[in-house]
Amino acid sequence: MSKDVDAIWPRRVAFAAIAVAALMVAAPCASAENAASTPAVSVDRSAPGPASVAARQIQLNALPDATAAEIAARPQFRIGPLTGASASVYAERKALAVTRGAPSPTAEVAAAINPKPPILRSPGASPASAALQTSFVGNAENDCGNSTPSDQAIAVGDGSEPILQVNQNCISVWSPSGTRLLGPKTLQAFAGLAASAYVFDPRALYDWRNHRFIVAFGDSDLLNNSYYDIAVSQSDDPTGLWYVYRFVTPSQNQVYNDFIRLGQDRQGVYLASNLFPMVGSCCGPYMWEEWVLLPKSLLYSGGSLNYWFLTGMQANGQYTDSTQPANVWSPYDNPRAEFLINSYNINFGEGNCSNGCGGLIVWALSNQFGWLNGILFPPLLTGVGSGSFSYYLPPNASQPGAPNSIETLDTRITGQVTYSGGFLYAALTTGDNNWSDIHYYKVAPFLGNENANCNGDSANDCPQMVSATTVDAKYISGAGNFYFFPTPQPDLEGNVTIVYNFSGPNCANCYPSVGYVTDRATQPSYSSVFLDSGTLLGTGGARYMQSSWGRYTAAAPAKIDYATGGAVDTPSVWIAGAFAKADGSWGTQIGNTGFTAPNQP
Repeated sequence: MSKDVDAIWPRRVAFAAIAVAALMVAAPCASAENAASTPAVSVDRSAPGPASVAARQIQLNALPDATAAEIAARPQFRIGPLTGASASVYAERKALAVTRGAPSPTAEVAAAINPKPPILRSPGASPASAALQTSFVGNAENDCGNSTPSDQAIAVGDGSEPILQVNQNCISVWSPSGTRLLGPKTLQAFAGLAASAYVFDPRALYDWRNHRFIVAFGDSDLLNNSYYDIAVSQSDDPTGLWYVYRFVTPSQNQVYNDFIRLGQDRQGVYLASNLFPMVGSCCGPYMWEEWVLLPKSLLYSGGSLNYWFLTGMQANGQYTDSTQPANVWSPYDNPRAEFLINSYNINFGEGNCSNGCGGLIVWALSNQFGWLNGILFPPLLTGVGSGSFSYYLPPNASQPGAPNSIETLDTRITGQVTYSGGFLYAALTTGDNNWSDIHYYKVAPFLGNENANCNGDSANDCPQMVSATTVDAKYISGAGNFYFFPTPQPDLEGNVTIVYNFSGPNCANCYPSVGYVTDRATQPSYSSVFLDSGTLLGTGGARYMQSSWGRYTAAAPAKIDYATGGAVDTPSVWIAGAFAKADGSWGTQIGNTGFTAPNQP
């Protein structure tokens, strides 16, 4: 991997040998654009990245806390949300989502799961979700330079279980009891940027096998170049030493890399973004996705970084967007490929799925880092469709006295996707009548062998996607209220906690809040709705009228004592999301929940 790969291939190259799969699956979308039962998937181009990206070494606890001068210097504007449509067209589509209303998912999901045994417990008689073990207030708007949105990222380590929280412009470390151990520090200082630099879309993960924290975000001059900032801790102490890398979007310049996503498996760390041309104050029409594949062997050593990138992924001749690379978090899981998953969105369903879409696309990346015995081979990317449940562009959420005033974005999967025990866990926001719902999916991906010897070694062929089956699909129904921006997180047993945002037009506690619902591994998948009733984690205290709400919540697994031999110490899930504070600014709430007793429902 230390070869100068630019000397072998140019940075942008058409590469026809990238394999794709088009296999028989359920109908991927309800609209005319996606009605085909076989979604043909492809990738435009793939190339190795720059030969050398150097790491900076920083000690996080040596950086000064955010000062008043730094806060004043931070950009107060926000690019986005970038949806592929002009602001006026997107507003028209959102307004139509309010007046036209989308069909309720009830009948479709119920029909899809028949025949089924009777539901053992009706939703109206549901028990509460798994109880909170801990809950405390995290970063707030005034900690983060009074900037919006409140995009959420958390990662929880082992040992003393420090909680790393990253929001727009700021980073803090908390103890499990809610004591701030560090921060808030600025992301600008973390990345070695000027205090006035524009940074955006933070994400965070913890590598349980190697005991490292991983943080990623973007920065841009909004004129010529945009960058990925990727940092890895040198130990399980997030307050200590880090390697920090910064590199320009590899496929081309003068683009804005919106909506950063982050995933990992044992071999690598995976970044993804949606590319938009920089036009005027930013930005022009949607172009395509860019995925960047970073080997952990180099990231964790602090050495010069070589990597692959892929751009131009398509389904049925249209560019996909917002694909989420999976977080393979369990130290016991080692799938043969890195999985990614996306919904249909920007270019589908007459734009932003305003006329309805359905199904997901599941991708597999194998041979991710392209070397065998000193010879360069490209990664193998294959993809198939899964499921057919319909989803629609959601209306913006209402709050008391302010109808449809909270941005709910579109039908993309906004929160982290997780792989655990052979399943992928994902969720999205959809329209339901005149409000917004949450659709949750549990998908089983299936791999076969590629016969073309993609890595040049006939004894070790690269696996490819064969099929993907949606084994569970549930929804959280608005019923006049609004649920949006879900993030699911399974524990080692397969119990799932889903954190989300909530608001509504009429009730006393309906200002923008953060809540969660749990799904026991032994609860029936055929019920189509959650049997738990859900719980509010942080309750809104006032009307939120700023221009941008956070675009994703966050969840992270915890309490796995892998360092001492893999013993499981009552696994649980940490969750974080934004709520509207009493002064109308945003705050965040961090909580811990889990299934700790056998008599829990």
